Amino acid sequence: MINAIKKRRAVREYLNEPVSDDKIQELLNTVACAPSANALYPWELVIVKDHGTKELLSKVTPWATFAKEAAVIIAVVGHKNESPEWIEDCSIVAEHLWLEATEQGLGACWIQIRNQGNADDNVKSILNIPSQHGILCLMAIGVPAKPLPEHDLSIISKNKFKYEKYK
Repeated sequence: MINAIKKRRAVREYLNEPVSDDKIQELLNTVACAPSANALYPWELVIVKDHGTKELLSKVTPWATFAKEAAVIIAVVGHKNESPEWIEDCSIVAEHLWLEATEQGLGACWIQIRNQGNADDNVKSILNIPSQHGILCLMAIGVPAKPLPEHDLSIISKNKFKYEKYK
């Protein structure tokens, strides 16, 4: 597990190669293992491979432009009315997708949608998502154009870790 965590990077450049349906299914299988507050699972995923739709999604925030080059974009949709912990549950789902993508040798990047101006409404419009739901993020996934270095664990100050009590 630590290898996938260390290799997980925000990949924003992809090769023009598809991701197989089998690999996408494996990504989706990981979210079945994601915990959920009160076992409510207040989320759904919208899997997008259509180039035209990816192009539209790449325009919803200034930070999404690279997403049109990804093989697939997965929208992480939260059911706000089902659970006050929808943000936490959706975040865990997105991280599971990201780690599994890394494990498969794919690259992924979280594109924040929640609290990004009109991005939430724009994604809902593009993907026909009901207005009562929230969009946490888009996960752009594809074959990375270049390898990125693993995280260097030594850059985190040991002062970040507190034992027994904060002070």
